Amino acid sequence: MKLSIVRLDHSIAEIKTTTSPGIDVENLSRTVFDYLSCKSALEEPPSPRWYTFSRRNASDNSRLKETLIKSIMRYFKEPDRWTAFSSLLLKSVAFHRQTDPNMSVDVAKASLPVIDLPRTKFNRPFLPRTAAGNTLMRVADKEEVEECRESVMNVSHQFPYICMIQKQCSDHTTSSVQLPYDMIGCDLVTFEALLNKFSPTVTDFIESFVGCFTTSEWQAINNDARSLPRSNESILKEFYLRWAMKEAYTKALGVGFNIDFDSFETRLIGHDVDTTNVEGVWKPSDGIWGSIIKDMKHDKSNGRVEHQFSLVGQVIRMRVQNSDVVKGPKWEGEYWVFTFIPLVDDGLRESSIQSDNTASSGCICICKGPFNEEVFVTSSNSEQQHAIIENVTLLELIQLHGMNVADII
Repeated sequence: MKLSIVRLDHSIAEIKTTTSPGIDVENLSRTVFDYLSCKSALEEPPSPRWYTFSRRNASDNSRLKETLIKSIMRYFKEPDRWTAFSSLLLKSVAFHRQTDPNMSVDVAKASLPVIDLPRTKFNRPFLPRTAAGNTLMRVADKEEVEECRESVMNVSHQFPYICMIQKQCSDHTTSSVQLPYDMIGCDLVTFEALLNKFSPTVTDFIESFVGCFTTSEWQAINNDARSLPRSNESILKEFYLRWAMKEAYTKALGVGFNIDFDSFETRLIGHDVDTTNVEGVWKPSDGIWGSIIKDMKHDKSNGRVEHQFSLVGQVIRMRVQNSDVVKGPKWEGEYWVFTFIPLVDDGLRESSIQSDNTASSGCICICKGPFNEEVFVTSSNSEQQHAIIENVTLLELIQLHGMNVADII
C-alpha cells in the first residue's frame, strides 16, 4: 500500500512564491482546469487513444470543469477550498495508479487528464473497475458500478495535512510477510482542541464526544496505566488516536458516519486486552501515544516523520445497529491491523525522540483487514506490513497532470 501526504500550508506558500503572491484557489483551479483535460472515470475505459482524445477535446469538458470548480468553491473557508482542490488531484492520481501501480510523481514526463471519481450511496469516492480481477459492487448514480478491489483508495484531511492511502495489486499476495486483505481506510487527525463558546476548555471539547465511545474506550482515553487521570495534553492525544481508529475502520467498511460510533468497540490486542484472552477485561496501559513514543525511542529511524507503529485489533459489536449500512464482514472472530504514523515537523524530527512528550502536530491511522483469528500470531510491527510513504506537494500534483509552473503564471 502507498500513502501520499501533502502539507498544504507549505504547498500554498510554494505556489504563491513561484507564481503570483495574489493567486487564490479559485484562480488557480480555473487556470488548471482550463489548461488540463478533465474526464469522468465512468465515461470511457482508459487507453492511450483515450488520453490523446481527452487532451484534443478539452473544450468539450466545460460542464465537468464547472462542476469540479463548484465542488471546490462551495466551501466558505479558504483552507477548505485548498483541501478540496488537492483532494481532487490526489484521487485522480489514484485512478492513474490503478492502471500503473508503479507510477510516481514525475514532473518531467507525465501528461494525464484530471479524473473525477464516482461515489457510492454513502458518498465515498471509489475507483471503478478498469481491468480484469475480483471486484466489489458499489452503487453510483442509481446504477451498479464495479469497484476495483485490487486498488482500493481512501482520502482523509485536516488542514494543513491531506493524505491518501491506496491498496495496490502487489498488496494482495498470500506470502507469509504480506497478508491479504480486502478493505482499507485511513483517518488523519491533528492534536488541536477546537474550542468555541460552547466548548471553551479542552475538557468541554472532549466531553462533547462521550457518546461516540464505549465505556471502556472512554476510560482508556481519560485514565493512565495506574487508573489516574491523564493530563489534558495526554487526554487530547489519546482521544484523537481512539477516534482515528474508529473512523478509519468505518471508512474501510465504506460507510463512514452512517454507523453509530458507540455501536462498536475497538480493542488492541496486547495493549487494551491480553493476547491470551481477547474477550477478557481491559488491562491498564500508558495509552497508544505512550506506546508510539516507546517504539520511536527504540527505532533506528530516530523519530523521522515516516515512523510507523502497527497494532492488531479486534472490533466488537456492542449493539445491533438498526440499519443496512454494514453488510460486509462479519463482526466476530475478525482482526484488523491499525498502523499509526505520527506527523512530525521537519524541525522537530531530531528533538522529538528526546522527550516523553514527543512533539507531533498529528497522526495518521490506517486500518486494513479483515484477517482471520491467526493474524496476530503472524503479523507484527514489521516493515513488511507498513505503507510506502511519499511526501508530495500540490505543485507536483499539478505538474503530474501535465501542467508546468510557467503555464500557471
